[in-house]
Amino acid sequence: MLNHIRGTITEKKTGQAVIEAGGLGLSVRLSLPSFFALPEPPAEATVLTRFIIREENWEIFGFLSPAEREAFDILTSVSRVGPRLALTVLSSLDPHNLAQILINQDLASLAAIKGIGAKTAERLLVELKEKAVKLAGMTGTSTAGGGQKTVVIEEAVQALLTLGYSRAEAEKAVRTVAPGPDTDLSEVIKEALKTLSR
Repeated sequence: MLNHIRGTITEKKTGQAVIEAGGLGLSVRLSLPSFFALPEPPAEATVLTRFIIREENWEIFGFLSPAEREAFDILTSVSRVGPRLALTVLSSLDPHNLAQILINQDLASLAAIKGIGAKTAERLLVELKEKAVKLAGMTGTSTAGGGQKTVVIEEAVQALLTLGYSRAEAEKAVRTVAPGPDTDLSEVIKEALKTLSR
């Protein structure tokens, strides 16, 4: 797997950069924030990457942070969301804001992105509800009030699922505990287990 590229930026054009490494000139697609954050050529740079092979189309996508690459990965895990559409989302939302939108189930903000639309936005919210927790942890989103409460709830539910409870049972038990933004996760799980054992 191509994990990263370290080399010299020789060319930049909107959303794309050519990085020379090991005698090869590699064309890398980037979100607009990452593209504008790269120095102007000639300059040394290191970018994290995902190498996507689809039929005869081989493309390298670049990222300036692990959180951005994680966001790209979870977006492209959704059916009918390709790498270029994922970059479109990341050109409009940084990983922190994306995590917040997914956690808060903010349909309007996602649907407003060009190329997404209401149906795709709904699919993203449904399919990425659980994966958003990991992204939130990488971006610090979980420290924000309402987002933290949602993260605590979801992490507690996940813990109960691993213990063999159904999602319906787990969600009902956790919400009965009514955790707040500052509630300790272990306490939520302990109280939820008491509820389930009654």
